[in-house]
Amino acid sequence: MEYKSRRTFLKNSAIAMAGSGVYTSIPKSLFASTQPSDRINIGVIGVNWWGTENMQHLLRADSAAHCVAMCDVDQVRLKEQAAVLKDEFPDRTGSIKFYDDFRKLLGDKNIDGVIIATPDHWHTYMFAEACKAGKAIYVEKPTGHSIAECRIMVDLQRKYQNVVTTGLWQVSLGYFVDAFNILKTGVLGDVYKVHCWIPTNTDPVIYDPAPQPVPETLDYEMWIGPAPFRPYNSNRLHRQWRNYWDFGGGQQTDWVHYLDSAFDGLLALGFPRTYPKTVFSAGYRHPETMTETPRVQTSVFQFDKYHVVWEQQAASLYNRVDGVAWIGSKGTLVCNRTGYEIIPRNGNDGKPLIEAKKVDGPYGNQHSHMINWAKCIREKNQKTNGTIEKGSYATEVAWIANISHRLGGESLEYLPEEMKFRNNPEADAYIHPNYQNGWKFPEL
Repeated sequence: MEYKSRRTFLKNSAIAMAGSGVYTSIPKSLFASTQPSDRINIGVIGVNWWGTENMQHLLRADSAAHCVAMCDVDQVRLKEQAAVLKDEFPDRTGSIKFYDDFRKLLGDKNIDGVIIATPDHWHTYMFAEACKAGKAIYVEKPTGHSIAECRIMVDLQRKYQNVVTTGLWQVSLGYFVDAFNILKTGVLGDVYKVHCWIPTNTDPVIYDPAPQPVPETLDYEMWIGPAPFRPYNSNRLHRQWRNYWDFGGGQQTDWVHYLDSAFDGLLALGFPRTYPKTVFSAGYRHPETMTETPRVQTSVFQFDKYHVVWEQQAASLYNRVDGVAWIGSKGTLVCNRTGYEIIPRNGNDGKPLIEAKKVDGPYGNQHSHMINWAKCIREKNQKTNGTIEKGSYATEVAWIANISHRLGGESLEYLPEEMKFRNNPEADAYIHPNYQNGWKFPEL
């Protein structure tokens, strides 16, 4: 009965949407120009690469946003990245304060919101302190560095009622908005599989692992923070940290974008967000590599009526370098940051069951996502496009897969209400992080 009701709903929705221009993108109201009185002051923690890029996207998207604070453990990089922002936005970066400790930045009452773009192992602690300081928050993906961290982040936002969005910005990208609207029409028929994939370089990473002198301009102890201490080696920092379990989760969590979009599409199809019944993940590392996370990985998430596959491999699929594909009985919808395509299946008569459609365009970015966050800050609206509940759900599911991989590809049954695995204490050991070096796991 439930299945028939869902099909009836989709059929009726398709008729209604066909006459109302369902293939729309971001609402025009989000692009309203801002006034000087709408000024919002934003600080950024972690300026190397994505921190500065995120701030650039915000300042380009919102004409009344100002960068007033920047914090990093590398003072050379901090000044270099500040110069980048000052060069492009001289009128809105004139009062930037520099910080070497994020706690001092969060204590500045002049700051309305903060971008957290540090390595993953720092996200949750900084998020907790930002919540308690009453800041609006943009936290990079993956939200947490463990299952327990994802859960506490949701609880913290609910307690302090902050305006939070995550770096899973595809939810705001026009190509994906259109794809979700297409899925709502039910045109694909019965969707029974979702496929996510990215390409990767499988060559080994080789370097001299010997400890190196810590640069005088770098506060390495603060960089390590709550993670297990390791002697300094520059090859573990910058963009390489995500290849080590103490600091990141490999490509599975770094590219949780596509898992998040897969679940958004399933929600558009009428499937609620539930946890998978079982999760299995197998991976491969080159025997000579010095990094820890896999360069090839396949994860399977089994649900009652469908399953989701995430693949990190060396080849493209569906004529696209990366993306997500919702596979149905009448055709497949493929989407990534350069467009989307409906690929029909042929019936017994050899004719397409549905109409093909292809939309290609420029590579998307966070523009619309930043517009949404800034708008929500001004309106004190917690219902951003990328709520912490949504981002933490996708991240938590990705971490379940990583735990399966680390246990040699063991099939896991996760019990979300108890936040544990069924009859598997070895898997349970990965749920809660062990904060070290005097740092404590956040409390409500």
